[in-house]
Amino acid sequence: MDRNYYDLTFAQRILYYSQKYTLHKQVNNVATFALTDQKLDVDILTQAIRIAVQRNDCFNIRFEKVKGDEKQYFAEYEEPVIEYLDFEGKTREVMDKKLYKIAKKRVTKNKKPMYKIHTICSPEGTHGIYFVVSHMILDSWGITTFFKDIFAIYSSLINGTEMPKPLYPYEKLLIEELNYRNTPAYEKDKAYFQSLFVEENEPIFTHINGSEVLEKYRGKKGNPSLRYASSFNLWSKADNHMLPIDKELVDEMNAYCTDNKISMQSLILLVYTRYVAKVNFVNDISMHTVVARRGTLREKNTGGTRVHFFPFRTVFEREVTVQDACKSIDQQQSTLYRYANMDPLEVVKISKETYNVPQEATHFFSSLTFQPVKLSVAGMNLDTKWYGNGAYSGGLYLTVMDGGFMGGLKIYYEYQVNIVSLETIQKFHSYMIKALEKCVREKDATVGDLLDIDEQKMAYE
Repeated sequence: MDRNYYDLTFAQRILYYSQKYTLHKQVNNVATFALTDQKLDVDILTQAIRIAVQRNDCFNIRFEKVKGDEKQYFAEYEEPVIEYLDFEGKTREVMDKKLYKIAKKRVTKNKKPMYKIHTICSPEGTHGIYFVVSHMILDSWGITTFFKDIFAIYSSLINGTEMPKPLYPYEKLLIEELNYRNTPAYEKDKAYFQSLFVEENEPIFTHINGSEVLEKYRGKKGNPSLRYASSFNLWSKADNHMLPIDKELVDEMNAYCTDNKISMQSLILLVYTRYVAKVNFVNDISMHTVVARRGTLREKNTGGTRVHFFPFRTVFEREVTVQDACKSIDQQQSTLYRYANMDPLEVVKISKETYNVPQEATHFFSSLTFQPVKLSVAGMNLDTKWYGNGAYSGGLYLTVMDGGFMGGLKIYYEYQVNIVSLETIQKFHSYMIKALEKCVREKDATVGDLLDIDEQKMAYE
């Protein structure tokens, strides 16, 4: 059978290597639960899922080794097996135990469909979907788009109305993305990142645990002036924790950001980086920011995995106001978006060569993505929850997401358990709540005011 084989995209190669160099091969599983606030017709919901899968060509992607290289192709449609999970009358603990168990079963396999999907009845008797998919074929935006399509189709089937507009074929975007390397845009984007790293202005490694992480590495290497530290870890066992930002505070944040013409993402990035600055005793903080690359209508309404991560560095003196710091972050983010199609691994290579950083070391410990996409389709409110797969290839990953039924926001923390403790996560989250309150309630708050917050009293347990 003739097949069109495609190379892996930049985003897929990162995920491929993360699975290749870990002992926990389920590392690319993304397990998501989407629960409605009502009882549904499960047979119609199952039909809607089948139609949505058939309309989304990323589910036809298969991976295969071809002459030693990992390739992908689009297979013929295979009807999904959809199992019904009934937890009505049971406890949430029973449900969570089962869903976590499913989340840890590897789905990224060559020549096989790379997802499992279930209809589900919650302990309260409402219905929804539980979905485990390989990150190699869907990112969180793509998962949200898939869920919206399912419930829009369900509404059409129940009400006898016209079907929602089909998604844009991912294969077409994939071809464009793979051709990007051969365009002038690639060379322009590469030149930008080459200019970003200056040998005389090296970043410094910082860690949510504090400055002792870098100091320990310096001691191990016998060099007290090193500005990078080790990051490689085959043991990628991970845990996750979800903590809220209450609706009342989020409403205040929205009003503050609107009044001052800044983004909420910049506010959260400022607070996170200032906590890291506080515990590391430096004002120069580097991390990875995650870019969804879903700017156009075609990119928004398709499947696939498109996220890229890039270095993000902030240096703020104490006297800088919160508003000015946020505007600076917004400007830096806007500039980065213009070059976000660049290969992140090539950016890593440029950075390492500029600062002579060994392969196992880095300046960057954590990553943050901001995607609070609200799920509300055809009069149905949806609450979502992520179930950790038990593995993560990085140190700490924060995802800011919609708060679901309760409003507000939720922050999903995923972290390697041998590096970061739950106590540290709780301590940071407590600080963040107090810092956000200070930002939005004190008009003239400065970076120094954020650094002076006493985070010892826990806001959330």
